[in-house]
Amino acid sequence: MSLLQPLLGLFVFLGATAILSERRAAIVWKRVFIGVAMQFLIALLLLRVPFISDALLSLNGVVNALQDVTNRAASYMFGYLAGGPTPFTEVNPEHGFIVAFQVLPLILVVSALSALLFHFGILSFIVELVGKLLRQAFGISGALGLGAGATLFFGTIEAPLVIKPYLSRFSRGELLALILCSMATIAGSVMVLYASVLESSLPGALQHLITASLISLPAALTLAHIYCPTSEGELAIHRLPRSELTWIEALLDAISDAVKMIVSIIAIIIVLFALVYLLDDLLSLAHSDLSLGAILTFALRPLMWLVGFNWADAAPAAQLMGTKIVLNEFVAYLSLAETSQFDVKQTIVIAYALCGFANVASCGIIIAGLAAIMPERRREVVDVTFRALVLGNVATLMTACVVGIVI
Repeated sequence: MSLLQPLLGLFVFLGATAILSERRAAIVWKRVFIGVAMQFLIALLLLRVPFISDALLSLNGVVNALQDVTNRAASYMFGYLAGGPTPFTEVNPEHGFIVAFQVLPLILVVSALSALLFHFGILSFIVELVGKLLRQAFGISGALGLGAGATLFFGTIEAPLVIKPYLSRFSRGELLALILCSMATIAGSVMVLYASVLESSLPGALQHLITASLISLPAALTLAHIYCPTSEGELAIHRLPRSELTWIEALLDAISDAVKMIVSIIAIIIVLFALVYLLDDLLSLAHSDLSLGAILTFALRPLMWLVGFNWADAAPAAQLMGTKIVLNEFVAYLSLAETSQFDVKQTIVIAYALCGFANVASCGIIIAGLAAIMPERRREVVDVTFRALVLGNVATLMTACVVGIVI
């Protein structure tokens, strides 16, 4: 992979966003420089400083432990469907992996642990700390800094709910920045799940996914400022309220929410797969080689070249990126785990490019959630969300460029 390509990619992604900016004259280029510098600083610290990278790498032991206890519990409930011993001889063992029973149960365990950490104030302390740091670094309002920091731990709609009392007072630019941050990162509740899927093809997967979200956060805030500049708001940092529930009530609520999330994931994957297959069948009527994947591969291939892939490898990388945008990053990571086409560095770079919630399904979740909170701004929410979809993918591509340069 060439060093000049990702450098050019950074300039192209930033330049294209500036050209499309709603208020170019209001862009504070110092904030843009700080944002890009923070990306490189985080990447250097987490990937090149041995004791920091080793500390993050040790977290994979946590992934393995959580996956192991989840598999044992799921096997007790679902037997061989969840990976337990089969009561018969398997003719094709390679077909015995069932996502719904062997992967998704991990969401239950991680969601429950996250709820307990939040209930006892550990997770809320970290979120508030990140929010204050973002406010100091980017000159954004305390409420936006808190919401942006929450995207590192919560999902696309859960993170905005952390600052629900302030959402209606957000400017258009602040609303874009918040949604964009949630699109450019992945939640802690699924990070362990994705790491467990990638570990066989990308050793130290959890370290890379944590690093990816941390690098993409300043990228998202930078792109939001370029596209729709805002001055520092007056919304003070709002401390996360402590729940009056007991720990067991918080645990049960988290399990209930996780069940809804799992059902939603299953439904979305089935429906979107069906729609994609239907569209592919319709496109094949026009030409046998025409498909949605082929169209997206053609459109995204130059962008993956800018990230650092050679022209030949840019095609499968673009196909994975298209899968992530149309379906979701989980499906794309499953595909990445099954491919052997990329070398080690390419696998790392594409894993960073895919690490974000910027997909069509997330748009639906965000629009439905925020429109219910702010019905008077429904049209604005829809408009901003689809702009964040594009910029969220640009942010993760910028992160892939930075990582390609650093490693």
